[in-house]
Amino acid sequence: MSQTLQLAVVGATGLVGQAVLDLLAQHQFPAAKVFAVDEGDCSAETVSYGHLELGVQSLDDFTFDSVNLAIFVAGSEASLRYVSEARAAGAVVIDFSSAFRSDELVPLIVPRINLALLLAQEDVSLISVPNCTVTPLAVALHALASHGLERVTVSTYQSVSGSGQEALEVLANQSTSLFAQREVETGVYPKRIAFNLLPRIGAILEDGASEEERSVEQELRRLLMLPTLPVEATCVRVPVFFGHAWSVSVALREGVAPDRARKLLAASGLHVVDHPELDDGYATPMEVAGSDRIWVSRVRATASGLSFWLTADNVRVGAALNCVEVAEVLLKAGRLG
Repeated sequence: MSQTLQLAVVGATGLVGQAVLDLLAQHQFPAAKVFAVDEGDCSAETVSYGHLELGVQSLDDFTFDSVNLAIFVAGSEASLRYVSEARAAGAVVIDFSSAFRSDELVPLIVPRINLALLLAQEDVSLISVPNCTVTPLAVALHALASHGLERVTVSTYQSVSGSGQEALEVLANQSTSLFAQREVETGVYPKRIAFNLLPRIGAILEDGASEEERSVEQELRRLLMLPTLPVEATCVRVPVFFGHAWSVSVALREGVAPDRARKLLAASGLHVVDHPELDDGYATPMEVAGSDRIWVSRVRATASGLSFWLTADNVRVGAALNCVEVAEVLLKAGRLG
């Protein structure tokens, strides 16, 4: 353990913040001190960090003077307000929010895709991490990039945990109310989510795309360094507590057989569960919740390339794990002071 390295997790009481703390402890990240920080009055709250319970400190009163690394998972408003303060105090910031993802001066990093870009940065005082819907998809597409990505068409099926703790409670309460034949209150979403599908995530932009769909398009292009790659995304909220899924079709310049594609995906660290001869030979969000792997199934050839099914725990793999892996890279490279 480092005798001096101090780390702050900002947004520690949220789903992603708790997962970051869990993974830091699980990976035995060598911090001498870990601060749990969040917005509002948190004086009575605690969060788990391995076998320890950490008292949560208020972001309004917290100072970053002794912090080497700050992982921000509290949302874009908190990041826009406090990241500059953390950097001014000398902390390196890993930010999981939309605040800086489109800023060309801020590297957007998934170590399994663009580790070299991260290591080449002279200034690593701020690193942005992609949307949890983007990271697993980008890892899978990167595995196939050697065959020439020409077009990506994806439909996402996103669990309510992507909207935070309150959305989990809304889904549970609505489900209970329906079974009890009571009136259902909406909350969080404009329409009922229980036993329903909502084909819109975020505001609708002028061209008809949603904010989430635009995020998928733009962040994929940045990560894959393919600025003109056609990306067609449809993002749907589904009545699942944890675990996102993706139905993906890719047009490739060079053909690749499904067996070869499975090997490429497995070699990139994805967990392939694809047994078409079995009725249950595929992975679902329910099975992958709590897992730290990206699962791929139903790999098959199409007229223009491949189609496949992805699923992953959006909180752990899509968000928290990437933050922790960036932190580990920075530590190993000696960039944390």
